Amino acid sequence: MPLAAAIDVDSGYTSLMTRSALLITTVPVTLEAFLTPFADRFRSVGWRVDALANGATANPRIAEHFDERFDIAWSRNPLDPRNLAGSSAELRALVRRERYDIVHVHTPVAAFVTRYALRSIPRAERPVVIYTAHGFHFYCGQDPVRHAVFRSIERLAAPWTDFLVTINGEDYEAAGELGGIAPERVRLIPGIGVDTERFSPDAASPSEIAAVRAGLRVPRDAFMLAMVAEFAPVKRHEHLLAALAKVRDERVMAVFVGDGPLESTLREKMVAHGLSDRVRWAGYRRDVPAVLAASDALALVSEREGLARSVLEAMATGKPVIGTRTRGIADAVGPDAGWLVDKEDADALAAAIDEAASDPAECAARGAAARQRVFDEFALPAIITAYEELYDEALASRV
Repeated sequence: MPLAAAIDVDSGYTSLMTRSALLITTVPVTLEAFLTPFADRFRSVGWRVDALANGATANPRIAEHFDERFDIAWSRNPLDPRNLAGSSAELRALVRRERYDIVHVHTPVAAFVTRYALRSIPRAERPVVIYTAHGFHFYCGQDPVRHAVFRSIERLAAPWTDFLVTINGEDYEAAGELGGIAPERVRLIPGIGVDTERFSPDAASPSEIAAVRAGLRVPRDAFMLAMVAEFAPVKRHEHLLAALAKVRDERVMAVFVGDGPLESTLREKMVAHGLSDRVRWAGYRRDVPAVLAASDALALVSEREGLARSVLEAMATGKPVIGTRTRGIADAVGPDAGWLVDKEDADALAAAIDEAASDPAECAARGAAARQRVFDEFALPAIITAYEELYDEALASRV
């Protein structure tokens, strides 16, 4: 991406100047997991890129990726008076002092408070505000009251947004109906990009794959079904356990990768379903590419997603996905990269698992289609290019 040009109106002289962006998230793990490649790219072409989150300065893994890091004490409730008064005033002062060209915010709490805080800055002094919605908290099929509340919050904040980026089809359509923001300022950019070198069929050697399976006590001839997700209600591990109890092929073993508040409850459910010999608990892992390479398929059955990262990473590794027709899962898998069933149908989910386990050739074919789909639609270079183009347009909108 070329550096943005600054134009001296009186002389007609065009010169290069440093542009600046502030990336904002609620917590720094989002910066670490999703946004460092974007910061690296923009800094490599001359941008100053700073970061702000609750605890940003305490995370050493993001230090080298940003010019400056700033802390802020967000509350998880977007309407908490402490956010709308204290935190928003602090953020507004920072942005005015640093004179950023672009403020790019991610995650719902940070997005609402940031847009609220910056709305009162005069247009001539205000940066371009971009919000990437990694999955609206309202979605089709949700409880009507919660749907109305979350949608109302987004409707309220839409006029304070210069560009709104969505990452799946359902959210893109919903954003266009919010009002308050021109339709041409709403974009669909599918996700945060997949590193197809880190996640690939060659991510682990045969010996490394054997070691992963041995460490998890998964036999060589077992059908290893990985689920990479936090143990939280929205991920619905319990639904997968219910389906696994109906799976006929005893070679199928589920490996749960992650941690979270529901783990003890889910372990009790596993015992109640009689699945102690067919479920493995891998914990939080930093070798997810090797775990996926050791798997035969990935499962995800969430209540909602933005664009499921674990699904895309498994697909890049050449693994098919067995999941539900959930927003953000169906968008990734498409028609040929796995098996999709209705969200509440545990019998259909069990049947899909049995079908995949019984047909290695079909699994391989759908896995190959999955990897190609990632290259065609979700690979990191293409997503970075889309944001480069958006940043160029954002700058041009203020000329």
